[in-house]
Amino acid sequence: MAGNFFRGSSTDQVKCINAEQRLIKELEKKSRFPEHFAKKVDMSKVSMDVMKPWIAQRITEELGFEDEIVVDYCITQLENPPAKGLDPKMLQVNMTAFMERKAAKFCSELWTHLLSAQDSPVGVPRQFIEQKKDDLRQKREEADRVQEELKRRRQELEEAKGGERATSGPEAEDKSTRNVEGDASNETNLAEAT
Repeated sequence: MAGNFFRGSSTDQVKCINAEQRLIKELEKKSRFPEHFAKKVDMSKVSMDVMKPWIAQRITEELGFEDEIVVDYCITQLENPPAKGLDPKMLQVNMTAFMERKAAKFCSELWTHLLSAQDSPVGVPRQFIEQKKDDLRQKREEADRVQEELKRRRQELEEAKGGERATSGPEAEDKSTRNVEGDASNETNLAEAT
């Protein structure tokens, strides 16, 4: 049984093994990754319930159409990181297959938000909190404007009714009594004529 050796090829012979790692090294040499990619994110501190709608919205904006597969792929990458931890460079390389050149911008924004969410006590990026505060303030201002408009219209309506009452004072009462008296005399004239 001489010659029973393992068959197949070694990892040195296969070109596609670790192709992603080689691509990442090449991109690092060309300084294609932002500096904040060097910081690590603990996904257990991040509220994914808040991040999922943002991810879906941004991917849809970047692609120009809604693609649930790409959104789910990105979310799965974040929720199930490898044993070494989440690597933003690998995430960008993986997303490039779907988003092409837009992946770098998207991953940079995403990583910035994840870093911010990690530092937040509630797991929500500071920018999201500020945006929500601005939205609430705008809604409150709009509600105040509507209330002011309603008050103004009520006041105008009351003034208009008050003006009618003023003009419907004694003269209007005289006209109405004249009409009633006129109606009564018309009825007696009709009764006499029959």
